[in-house]
Amino acid sequence: MSRRRALPVIGLLVATSLAVSLTYRGWGPEDPTWRAGLDYPNLGEYQTLDPGELTPAATCGGCHTQHYAEWAESGMGKSSELSYFLIDLYRTSLDLRGAPDEGVAQCLHCHAPAAVMGSEPDLDMALEISQEGVTCDICHTAAQAWANDAPGMIHWDPSGPKRGPLYGTRDIAVPDGEILAVSPFHETVKSDLHSGSSELCGACHMSLWPTNALPIDWTYAEWKRSPWAEEGVGCPQCHMTPYEGQATADSPVRTLHRHTFPGGGQEAFVQSAAEISLESVRHFAGHEVVATVENTRAGHSFPTGNATAPVVSLRLTATDARGEVVFEDQRDYRLVYVDKDGDVTTDPTVAFKVAQDTTLQPREPEHEHFFIANHLGAADVTAELVYQRWSEEVVDNHAALVGEFFGRYLKEGVRLHRLPAHFDKLDPEVLDRVRSHPTTIVDTAAVSLRPRRRVPCDDCPL
Repeated sequence: MSRRRALPVIGLLVATSLAVSLTYRGWGPEDPTWRAGLDYPNLGEYQTLDPGELTPAATCGGCHTQHYAEWAESGMGKSSELSYFLIDLYRTSLDLRGAPDEGVAQCLHCHAPAAVMGSEPDLDMALEISQEGVTCDICHTAAQAWANDAPGMIHWDPSGPKRGPLYGTRDIAVPDGEILAVSPFHETVKSDLHSGSSELCGACHMSLWPTNALPIDWTYAEWKRSPWAEEGVGCPQCHMTPYEGQATADSPVRTLHRHTFPGGGQEAFVQSAAEISLESVRHFAGHEVVATVENTRAGHSFPTGNATAPVVSLRLTATDARGEVVFEDQRDYRLVYVDKDGDVTTDPTVAFKVAQDTTLQPREPEHEHFFIANHLGAADVTAELVYQRWSEEVVDNHAALVGEFFGRYLKEGVRLHRLPAHFDKLDPEVLDRVRSHPTTIVDTAAVSLRPRRRVPCDDCPL
């Protein structure tokens, strides 16, 4: 080969080597936490558990038909679909960066705990019990729970009695007149953890990401500092409302609790959380419109904060006499996470700090001020309080997500040989179904603006 022909070939080889090197090593400062295994606090206990000892939900539903039907349509019953979403989203990105499987297991400790039980975690969720997500035994065999810690810090006793709020066959001292919860299939015992306590809920709904010590779900802490906690109103009172009924067909009528677990996915429940009102004050140059926004019924912040950054927005619109929009403004209530570069992120693996928290605190009204100048000709003002379960960064802003991938992930390097490892498992239909949750109008308000007097008089107000 002549020297003239060899030079382009050598240049191409050098360029290719450089590109591959940059792809594997990245071109920015490396964050060692992305490729480090997670030091999970109770990993040893998880490994000693046998997920095969957990009773399938359908078996429970053979007797507890009402509770099973409610659970199956709830966020708990459908958490496996969200788990698949998390696996698709995080496992692919973590895998490209060479992160260990523990990064995916971190999500499953709460979204599908059975999948991370045993000596060989079922990270592909191939087992049916894994696919049930937060199934019956995840709650009813829980003997201890610790809030304000790593996700899913729960001690299970799957071979023991089923635990609940009623006295059972394993209770030694039963008050006179109490009706025991008796089952031909399993033993029963009354548990303080299941009797109005919020600790079991807090084991997952106050979770710290071990590699950066940032909460990826703040709900328990938000409730703990609220007036609702001081008054003794806990998670079950709102999310497992009591009613009179039968636990099974042969059971006596008594106080039971719904297993619908309403939350951000239920429109009516969200609409009951907050209220807005409007008033206007006329000035010489225009109108000052004051919108009062209050989280009246949510026992925690609204929206409750987590890494996917749900948003509540106050959208104010002024129209003239013809109905034409002449003024618009918006205020957002949300948590904002940023990475080490100060860029907004919804990825808990790279979050560095909470840059802003404007969420609505329980029973603490916010007063938002808007000024609408007279020359705009506004006649009426309307306001909407809108809830978005997923922030625009997650749902709509695909360009930002692509930019985040190239701007952040490539700093760590992308393992090309691992590129196809999980792409075949991506299900666009599941991704779209989970992410395309419609916005909810929580409340509306309206006010008419009084026109400014144009004929001067001595005793008229401005």
